[in-house]
Amino acid sequence: MRYSKLKLWQIGNETSYETSCFDKEEAIAHTIQFARAMRPVDASIKLIEWGDRGRDGKLWARDMEKQAGEFIDLVAIHMMSQTPKRPETALEGLRYQQDPARAWDELLELSDDVERRVVEIEQATQMPIAIKEGHLSLGAHNINPIQWLTAAYHARSLNIYQRHGARVRIATAADLQGSRWTTTSVMTPTPRGRSYLMPAGSIAALFRKHNGTHGVAVRSAPAGLDVAAGRAGDTLYLHVANVLYYRAVEASFPGTRGGRVIEIAPENLRSYVNQDQPDVFRPCETELKAATWRFPAGSVSAVKLALSVER
Repeated sequence: MRYSKLKLWQIGNETSYETSCFDKEEAIAHTIQFARAMRPVDASIKLIEWGDRGRDGKLWARDMEKQAGEFIDLVAIHMMSQTPKRPETALEGLRYQQDPARAWDELLELSDDVERRVVEIEQATQMPIAIKEGHLSLGAHNINPIQWLTAAYHARSLNIYQRHGARVRIATAADLQGSRWTTTSVMTPTPRGRSYLMPAGSIAALFRKHNGTHGVAVRSAPAGLDVAAGRAGDTLYLHVANVLYYRAVEASFPGTRGGRVIEIAPENLRSYVNQDQPDVFRPCETELKAATWRFPAGSVSAVKLALSVER
C-alpha cells in the first residue's frame, strides 16, 4: 500500500459561507464519508473539518464535533472580515497618511476581534483549532498600500494565537503569497524578479525562528507591551509588540543571565517594503548586556533570555 507524503488534510473550505455550497447537515455527512474513505488508506493522516459560521451567524463547529468528531483531528475557521469599524475610518485608501496614529489605533482595535473570535471557537468546541486563513480587509479591496502600520495588528494577533496555544494548533498571520495584495506574507516576483516579505511575513518569520517548545504564562508586563512567552530548556523566548505609536517602553528581565534581542524597529512607522528596498524590515540582533531593554515605539521584537536556574 502506498502512503501519501501529505499528512494533513482539510475536508471542506468556507463551506458555510455560500448558499451554493452544502448546508451544515450535508457538510457533516460528506465529512464523515470522506474521513471513512481516507483513514483506511493511511491511518497516519490528520483530518481537519470546517467549523466556521454559517450565513445565520452560528458556528458549525459544535454540531460538527458532535456528529463527526470521532473521525476528525482539528476544526477550522478563517479569521476573515477584518474590516474597519469606525464610521470615519483612517483605514480607507490613503487616509492613513493624514492620521497614521489613528490608523494604528484602529488596527489595534481590529486585533481585539481576533481575541473574541478565538474565544468564541474555544467555547463552541473541545477540539484542537486550526485558523487556516485570514487577513486584513482594507479598502481599496485588498490593495491598500498601508504597510508597517499593520505591525501592531499582526504581532498582537500572533501573540493571541500563542497565548491560546493549548487549543490553537495551527494559525496564520495572513494569506501566504500574492502579486499585488498587501494582505499577503510574501510578495511574489515583481517585474524585476525579486520576492520579498511583507510586514506580516517578516513578523511571522521572526516569531517562528525564535520560539520555545512549551508555552509560558505572562502574568504581567509594562503598559504598552503585548507579550507572549515560550520556553525551551533554560531559554525563555518573548514575543514583544510595543503597541504604543509614540512612546518607547522599558522592561526588565529579573532572574535571567543575559540574552539577545532581535527586533524590527523602523524609525518611521509609515515605512514600507518594495522591490527597491526588500530588506527594510529585516530584524536587527543585539546582545542584551543588562537585564533591561527599551523597546522602541511601534517595534516588534523577539527576546531570547538565558534563565538563572538552580541545579
